[in-house]
Amino acid sequence: MPPPAQRKGKPEAIHVLTGGSIEAPAQEVSPNILSVVGGFASPESSLTAKSFSEGMSGRRTTLANWILDRENPLTARVMVNRVWQHLFSGQALVGTPNDFGKMGKRPTHPELLDYLARWFMDHGWSVKKLQSFIMASEAYQRAAAPADSEIARKDGANQWLDYFPPRRLQAEELRDGMLAITGELNREAGGPGTFPEINWEVAFQPRLVMGTIAPAYQPSPKRAERHRRSLYHFRYRSLADPLLEVFNRPGSEMACDARDETIIAPQAFALFNSEFVHDRALALAALAQQKGAAFPERLAVIYRRLLGRAPSADEAAVFQKHFERTLKHHRASTPVEEPLPLTVERESVEELTGEPFVMVEELDNLKNYERDLKPWDVDAETRALAEVCLVLLNSNEFSFLY
Repeated sequence: MPPPAQRKGKPEAIHVLTGGSIEAPAQEVSPNILSVVGGFASPESSLTAKSFSEGMSGRRTTLANWILDRENPLTARVMVNRVWQHLFSGQALVGTPNDFGKMGKRPTHPELLDYLARWFMDHGWSVKKLQSFIMASEAYQRAAAPADSEIARKDGANQWLDYFPPRRLQAEELRDGMLAITGELNREAGGPGTFPEINWEVAFQPRLVMGTIAPAYQPSPKRAERHRRSLYHFRYRSLADPLLEVFNRPGSEMACDARDETIIAPQAFALFNSEFVHDRALALAALAQQKGAAFPERLAVIYRRLLGRAPSADEAAVFQKHFERTLKHHRASTPVEEPLPLTVERESVEELTGEPFVMVEELDNLKNYERDLKPWDVDAETRALAEVCLVLLNSNEFSFLY
């Protein structure tokens, strides 16, 4: 399409295509909104066809104005429903966030939905203000358990909002939250996508693109790039991050109106055994070592950063024993540095001749790679303190929002 300054003359006529065939044009149509959603507009409304330009410019502006017009509450309702769904543990006011039409579910609280939609428009369509408004409500601040057993029996789905249903942090929230706690999260906004560090065995597995061998996955060499928010991660449809995938991160090939929330054994293995979580535990331990000289002081730092509170006397006693027991183990064993590979071999078969061949790929990003803090970089005390951090990173109090 030419730039706006060069758009002159009359636009090409558009016809209804019989059977969808470009070879069978029927009635000519003019720029307009769908009649099925425009019937509620009054003759004086900006939603009528009179406001749509017949010329070469202005159509998209008119469409945008129609979408945000106060006489078209659908946009505000959909957005409010999405925000409510996110804040209330996936429980939306309209149970089909992608379908507000005839086949969708009826709102559980229609008056509330309309009230919030009007409030949202009256406050400049600000999502931050809407979130603050909802989070300041009594409904959001209710306890995690039902206040009345009789109501809980009658309202098993909690549609009356008798309590706030706890929810586990979503995949990206878990990852970004760990980085934020250790002070490693890069909060820079905007810019091109970066490549996080994922399980190395998965990163180097063979992949095909358009029938040929795809290059091996290589993380961004700079630590600050890898530790950006998950929002800025480049994603391959054929290569998922195992840590995020196991916590129900949806695929990128289709829209997801509501995430699954499963509780399965591989999630526990991922949180307790993955290299990413172990690196975060070690980073938090190193940070606590700098803040306190004695174990109780270090434990208090860890608790404040992880859980936002101080440890109880019983918790402090349990972790003191755990720290002393693991400290003996780490003093008796010295970790061996594990170098990163600089090449990867690919075995395949020549498509035309059927002859097998081996291809060696250079991993250039790993030649000057800034690694995260590793066990061989710190002393036995820091490694033992990391064991304490690892336990707390696996706690429900960290992983769930109550």
